[in-house]
Amino acid sequence: MNGNTSGWKSHLLKCMLSALIIAPLSAAVPNAEVNAAGTTYYVATNGSDSNNGTSVSTPFLTIQKAALTAQAGDTVNVRGGTYRETVTPVNSGTAGNKITYQNYPGETVIVSGNDVISGWTLDSGNIYKAPMTWTLGAGNQVFVNGAMMDEARWPNQTGTLLQPTRATAQSGSDLTHIVDTNLPGGTGFWNGATLWTTSGSAWIAMTSTITAYDAATKKLTFGALKSTGASYVPASGNKYYLSGIKGALDVEKEWWYDSAGAMLYLWAPGGGSPSSQTVEAKKRMTAFDLSGKGYVDIKGIQIIASTIQMDSLTNNCMLQGIVSKYISHNKLNTLANEQSNLGIILDGTNNVIRDSELAYSSGSLVTVKGNSNQVINNYIHDGGYVPDWEGLVNLKGVNSLISHNTVSDAGRVTIYFYAGMSANDIQYNNVYNAGWLTNDLGMLYGPNTDGGNTEIHHNWVHDAKSASLGMGIYLDNYTNNFIIHHNVTWNNAGMQLNIPSEYNLVYNNTSWTNAGMVQAWGNIFTNDMYGDRIFNNIIKGYDPEVAAYTTYGSNLTTSPGFVNEAGHDYQLLSTSAAKDAGIVIPGITDGYVGSAPDIGAYEYGGTNWTAGHNFTTPPSPTYSMPSTPNMNLVKNAGFELGNLTNWSTTDAGNAVALNDNHWGKAANAGMSRSQLYGVKLSGAVDGVAQTITGLQPNTNYIAGGWLRTPAGETAVLGVMNYGGSDVSTPSSSATWTFVKVNFKTGATNTSATIYFKKTSAGAGEAYADDAGLVLDPTVYQSIYSFDGFESGLGNWVVVPGKGTPSTSTAIKHSGSNSYIVNEDLDAITQNFNSSYNKVVSMWFYDNASATNMQVASFVDDNVTIRGIEVNTPTSTTKYSIRLGGTHSATTVTRTTGWHEFKWDYTSGTKVDMYIDGTLVSSPTGVTNFNRIMIGDLWSGNTNTSYFDDVNIQ
Repeated sequence: MNGNTSGWKSHLLKCMLSALIIAPLSAAVPNAEVNAAGTTYYVATNGSDSNNGTSVSTPFLTIQKAALTAQAGDTVNVRGGTYRETVTPVNSGTAGNKITYQNYPGETVIVSGNDVISGWTLDSGNIYKAPMTWTLGAGNQVFVNGAMMDEARWPNQTGTLLQPTRATAQSGSDLTHIVDTNLPGGTGFWNGATLWTTSGSAWIAMTSTITAYDAATKKLTFGALKSTGASYVPASGNKYYLSGIKGALDVEKEWWYDSAGAMLYLWAPGGGSPSSQTVEAKKRMTAFDLSGKGYVDIKGIQIIASTIQMDSLTNNCMLQGIVSKYISHNKLNTLANEQSNLGIILDGTNNVIRDSELAYSSGSLVTVKGNSNQVINNYIHDGGYVPDWEGLVNLKGVNSLISHNTVSDAGRVTIYFYAGMSANDIQYNNVYNAGWLTNDLGMLYGPNTDGGNTEIHHNWVHDAKSASLGMGIYLDNYTNNFIIHHNVTWNNAGMQLNIPSEYNLVYNNTSWTNAGMVQAWGNIFTNDMYGDRIFNNIIKGYDPEVAAYTTYGSNLTTSPGFVNEAGHDYQLLSTSAAKDAGIVIPGITDGYVGSAPDIGAYEYGGTNWTAGHNFTTPPSPTYSMPSTPNMNLVKNAGFELGNLTNWSTTDAGNAVALNDNHWGKAANAGMSRSQLYGVKLSGAVDGVAQTITGLQPNTNYIAGGWLRTPAGETAVLGVMNYGGSDVSTPSSSATWTFVKVNFKTGATNTSATIYFKKTSAGAGEAYADDAGLVLDPTVYQSIYSFDGFESGLGNWVVVPGKGTPSTSTAIKHSGSNSYIVNEDLDAITQNFNSSYNKVVSMWFYDNASATNMQVASFVDDNVTIRGIEVNTPTSTTKYSIRLGGTHSATTVTRTTGWHEFKWDYTSGTKVDMYIDGTLVSSPTGVTNFNRIMIGDLWSGNTNTSYFDDVNIQ
């Protein structure tokens, strides 16, 4: 993809090699902060905490001693060695006077959660035992010479963490049984063992405890799994393994812990006594605890078998150039949700992890919470070997920056969007190899989430490993308000926008190999893709739902000509059909080269952008929020921040955001319409309002939202303070109902207030959710009353089954382009959201010598046709009109050249139809229009003609 490399594989190889050279990272990091002069402390494995720690010759023994001492502006230099402790600083730094904990230059520092196990004696055969006086229960982990060992299991492990050796169930009848004739052992042998299984549809792995085993029937009985329903019931073909009993300890590299006897049993690698090797067991969960602290940096330190904690009060801390492996481990996934909140916890405000390697976790590797936290230029890999819904990177925060990371190899998802996250910037990441253990996922995945205009852009997303439904970017049901542009995806099942899906904008992506489609699925609110727009993409097609319910155009569904498709270099050739074929989308296509933006993720002649980490030349990205037409301008639109942030209460002041997760509920149930939260209005008159700024004056907008009211109550969605009279739309429906209002800002007005209000006097409640405010997407608004096709056909939709329309520079009425009709069946349309009493005119270029032409333009109500046309079966010498199903010739003679067609609906009682200023008909019956359709709609009688300069006044 990068014009300066041979493709993503060479780029990735360089990144992986550089990831191994961690020592020089801190010296190569840009924008290094300089503290005011403070005290430098030293820590060494041969030191003493009774020393003063202020010189290399008088170091402290523990980092914690330094953490008890260091003040703002101080630096703690840690000499090489392994430190088995949890470090909890007692002091914070200040802006410009941070406290820094770092490795001594050129030396390797390890903070380990492990302690050494010694005192080995023979148990039997190759199995030895030693006292282990602590336990982390399901979090126990054992290492030999730094390598993770396997808890005793069947079948024995010959694979890897993410491609483990597993058994295959032959049948399962419910959530508590598996039958497998290959199971070893006598009756009761497996009692007490832990079952790990990706049962049912294999969406996640779940665990349970074996309560009975019948050797005669080869049936395992276990406690009910955490998730119920047909999709989770064990079935033939499901994968599983058993672990955690001494009887399964039968090969090298396996261990078992006897909690009653506080004894660890181990078959060491190579056999024989483990005394000749370094055996460690995890004892501490945390290496550094920065909870409640600010302005603390940790640089160049390696962390093994433990994590770094922050909380909501942590602020302005940076983790830089660290290597953190085996960050979190828990073998269970039950109703206790043991896989939640694992990995390094980046919480609080303005905290950063960058230029680091994070690897190996049963669940996540980093969880991002809080506000304005950043994950930059990291190599994040190999997690989720007990895969729940979480990703290697979990996004739970707001205003986060996730930039220039390589994120790879996940049991399920690589980057996961949680409900409550909002306004995040996800850019320039190389994301691949998700779904090693599960199905139905996306590399970037979020269900039931209000993105708050989260921007996903300039990412490489490729090579899903799931056996089925491995998507690139997957916004599952009830996911709204994402802006997805300039991403390249390959070797995936395409892009998924599951229904309901609102205000999701998909622009300038290249999704080509395998399915490469934009797909959708839903079983509730099944026609709701309101506000979704799909433009300027190179894709292989659309699902019928996407085609029916979204606004789309200027997409290429045939190969445009790539530099090296086989090598996944999807930059455009100089002869590519995607060059200059897109439409201008402010904030998305800015800086395009040529007469118009290119379609797809790469601009020919533009920047050859790359994705992923670079430890040699670390990037310095900044967080920014998008600004583009058609994005939802309402903040906290679905109340998913869990409160009324950005809203104010009105009238009775009783309004409250309430948690009532709609996932899995019927369409007409619940107090939220989607996701977790909605707003409850109670009292005689009660409401919430939000003022939207930054609007354009004298411009049409649409406000929309959902209302549900018990019988006898009424609520409205309205807009006020925009330069006109208050407008609102009521609903008294007990079912969730979408309502909207159209309004036009005043000549100098740049703001408006959107509101939900319960207006009835009853004691009942009303519920509101999923607000939106966008530019009116009708053509005469989006093109400011005029379309000369200078930006292609982006304002139009291809009439289904009517060819592959295109523009031409050969003949035009003005500007550089026109719409050319040059194939049998070639038509475009624009359906408006409202009906209008306006004048529509357009220019038509006729080749009057053609006697085999059927080409028309309709401006009508999409029910009864009002068309002006050339219809040679009706007349070869005169222009014709079509009223309903009747074609008739006019008195206007055909001539070669440009001709003006016009429809005047301003009377409100009829339409006056003109050709070159001549009134040709004034039919009644259709009094306004909501559709314009142009082109060749009939098979046969084909010739070349042109349309240009569509004008609405």
